[in-house]
Amino acid sequence: MKRSISFAFILFSAWLLFNISPVQTSAEADITIDAEAGFQNKVKYNRGLPLQITASNNGTAFSGDLVIDYSESYNIGAGLSVPLELAAGETKTFNLSLPGMMDNSYTGGITNQTIYVYEGGWEKGDAIDFQGSKTLRPNYFVPETPFIATLTENADRLRGLGGILPVSGASAQVFHFNMEGENSLPSDPLAWDTLDYLVIDEFPYSDLPVETQQAAMAWLEQGGKVLVGADSNLAAATGNLSDLLPMQLNSSEEMAVLELENPISVYQADVGEDAQVVLEEQGRVLAVKRTVGAGTIIQTAFSLGDEPVISQEGYEELLVNLFEADQISSAYQQDQSIKERISYEIGMVNELFESFAVSKTAMFLIILLYIIIVVPVLYIFLIKKDKREYAWLAIPLIAVLASIGIFAAGAKDRIANPQIQQTGFFEVDGDGGLNGYYMNTLLSNRSGDYRFTAPANTTMTATTGDQFSASNAHQNAILEKGAAGSTLTVRDMRYWSMASVIGESYISGSGQFDIQLAMENGNLTGTVRNSFPFSVKDAAIWTGTRLITLGDFNPDEEKQIAEAVQSDLLQPISPIAQYQVPQTIGSGGEEELIEARKQSALAMSYEHLGRDATTPYLIAYADAAIAPVALEKQEANVSAVHLLAQSFEPSMNFDGEVAISSDNLRIDVQPQSAMGHVEKYPDNPHFYGLEPGEYRVLYELPSALTEKETEWSRFETQSASTDVEFSILRTDTGEYEPLAAGSNDLSGNSGNYISDGGNIEIRITKNEMTGYSEITIPKIELEGVVDQ
Repeated sequence: MKRSISFAFILFSAWLLFNISPVQTSAEADITIDAEAGFQNKVKYNRGLPLQITASNNGTAFSGDLVIDYSESYNIGAGLSVPLELAAGETKTFNLSLPGMMDNSYTGGITNQTIYVYEGGWEKGDAIDFQGSKTLRPNYFVPETPFIATLTENADRLRGLGGILPVSGASAQVFHFNMEGENSLPSDPLAWDTLDYLVIDEFPYSDLPVETQQAAMAWLEQGGKVLVGADSNLAAATGNLSDLLPMQLNSSEEMAVLELENPISVYQADVGEDAQVVLEEQGRVLAVKRTVGAGTIIQTAFSLGDEPVISQEGYEELLVNLFEADQISSAYQQDQSIKERISYEIGMVNELFESFAVSKTAMFLIILLYIIIVVPVLYIFLIKKDKREYAWLAIPLIAVLASIGIFAAGAKDRIANPQIQQTGFFEVDGDGGLNGYYMNTLLSNRSGDYRFTAPANTTMTATTGDQFSASNAHQNAILEKGAAGSTLTVRDMRYWSMASVIGESYISGSGQFDIQLAMENGNLTGTVRNSFPFSVKDAAIWTGTRLITLGDFNPDEEKQIAEAVQSDLLQPISPIAQYQVPQTIGSGGEEELIEARKQSALAMSYEHLGRDATTPYLIAYADAAIAPVALEKQEANVSAVHLLAQSFEPSMNFDGEVAISSDNLRIDVQPQSAMGHVEKYPDNPHFYGLEPGEYRVLYELPSALTEKETEWSRFETQSASTDVEFSILRTDTGEYEPLAAGSNDLSGNSGNYISDGGNIEIRITKNEMTGYSEITIPKIELEGVVDQ
């Protein structure tokens, strides 16, 4: 009894000691996240953007990953993963970039979490709670709103930029950057994608970090626009842009400039051979532009921000002229991004694989053989051997063998390696670079993760599918970025399942077509050479809605072209009739799929080439895997279809009588009032949707006509809209002359409606009472005689 009491006392004492003594608990990391997207928390829909993340740790050391979910559209997105290593008490700032964002907020003010912290990494770790930002909440702007970055020692020098570019009712957003610190420019070209212009005003651009200058160059080549003001030491101050400047500055002198009331200092300039003068006064060059890849550098012969310039009346009008030299289109863009449309318009055919088709003949023969063996052959054989009881074993065995044969016939192309179908469309720029979009669709040969790699000039985003929402995109795919490129991991794929990757790519130095074509008397003649290092197929001239077939070209092959066009001009490209998507794979097999993929790339390419296209294009298809996206550490069977498109203007020898209409002219519709809004319909270049306001319609004649003396004998306009007022500018008086609805014969004064630069300007006035409506702008027909 005493032993029992003693033992119980010892147990009670131990329990009491354990509970009274302080217990050592393992400390945990205490993470706080602060996140901001875009420039000054401003982003554009459908554009790449910078992202700044600050992570602080008030607990013990932490090792893991920071994951940011992003959605470019409702079914395109992934999770951006960044290694997060924080010592106790440490704070780190990450400058990242995303390929795009959309507003993921739902009605009722509820916002999904899009920022996650994984202890131990996203692959095997656990998501932990943290303080601070759980989602990104930027201010969103439509793509038409100009975003202007400036490099200037004093932001007041360029204070007028924000109000001079009203586009669709939204003024430009201006961001002033300095050498370093919080207002420094990003070093990732993708983060620049949201910018439309970079303005350099007497700033030591050459002192910027090398990575920043390289990012600016990549952005420029992919379509960016740089405006450089004059400076006495410009060549040394512009760093890696110095060799691209379109003119060299010499001595300066005071002179009157366009709208400015007082003379300013203007440098004398030597214009480069491949540069184009955009502003001049009394024979003195004021501004010049040069094409660099898909982008433009505009250079002025005067300072953009000196006080003698910016304080004068007319300065804002002068800036407007400069920006209009390479104007951002004010046309309304669809809510869907081009990648979103690629996901289903190209995806419908790119996600059909030839291996999905099972040979009906093979299936029939296997089943027929099974029936023949099981019924007559097996029966007769067993009867003869008097072994009918063996049927219980033979029939299941033969059924298994037949099933294996059927499986082998259907899976022969799917077992050894994964399959990839890559479809894309690229525009050839003046420097031999390719700029465009691609879609990679993977058919897996096993379950698990698949990792795609791409260089820095190629973006990757996964299609999410219906099972993933904007708040858990990282469960579908993880994007990891490095200095040389990026990796996209498509997670947890099932056996024989599909996943698609969509992105944009710029491939420098790829090659181009050498096009030497001329138009004369309705005939297109000359030569075309394929200067790409690979063969192209089905080359054609795309003019209007017509394709003039040229055939296939081997590398470095040149062909003589002689085609009857039955027109004095080649029209700018227009959308070609919609193709029919095959719902199943028919007897055509692979050839049928290839043709469908070609047609889908052609249909989508018009979105990339631009609704403001002013020239015909030479197009061709390449079966080389141009987009530099590949599976990591795994071979795949790749089938590629890429459309290549290069704009060109054939030389035109107008001689004698000529007849053209507005179908052959470049047409540009721009709002002239703050609330103006233009919606274009690519299927009809004369059909527009307009909000109330005032608009300018500019019809531009071919340069070959403006370079010669032309006597116009017929000038007629035709309009059908009744809820707007049309008027045409007379160049001799500077006044607008009303145009009546219906037909107008202006032949008596035809020369007074065409400017020296070959432009015809019509003004549209839409009353506020009419609201938004769709109208047909006036059509123009011209006839005349071109002097020898």
